[in-house]
Amino acid sequence: MRWAFLRLLVCFLLLVLTDCGDAISEKVAVGSRAPEFSLRSLDGTTVTSGSFKGDIIVLNFWATWCGPCMKEIPDLKQVAATSTAKVIGIALDEDGLKSVKPFVDRNAIKYTVLLGDQDLFQRFNGFGIPYTLLLDRSQRVVKIYRGPTTIESLEQDLKTITEGA
Repeated sequence: MRWAFLRLLVCFLLLVLTDCGDAISEKVAVGSRAPEFSLRSLDGTTVTSGSFKGDIIVLNFWATWCGPCMKEIPDLKQVAATSTAKVIGIALDEDGLKSVKPFVDRNAIKYTVLLGDQDLFQRFNGFGIPYTLLLDRSQRVVKIYRGPTTIESLEQDLKTITEGA
């Protein structure tokens, strides 16, 4: 009985580890191309990552219930208003539009906000929010911010990209 339980446990662990490895099929690292996506916007249209080719992107994964995410929203709003980079927020709230749309309206967020999910987040190697990727014009990852970022960091890294372009 004990051996049967151990075999079952080992099989279960192998299954879980194999599935987790498949969930992150693309390695997201500095220098790699960002995974492609097709997501719904707050107005109901479908937006693809391909529609941003040629733009420098600040891609921010967040949720309305995330305290650290709320702290960086003013900085993201400022970058969106003063930079040539496009800020794209991907909201990970489970109830989607129901909570995200009123939050975006209430906080006067003018940059693009899309509705994401955990599958997409895992494809981007996400494991905690806020999680932000800085993408160059060819959608290669230039910088990864795990945790909150600041206007100073974003502006400095954006300056490095634009000067190098």
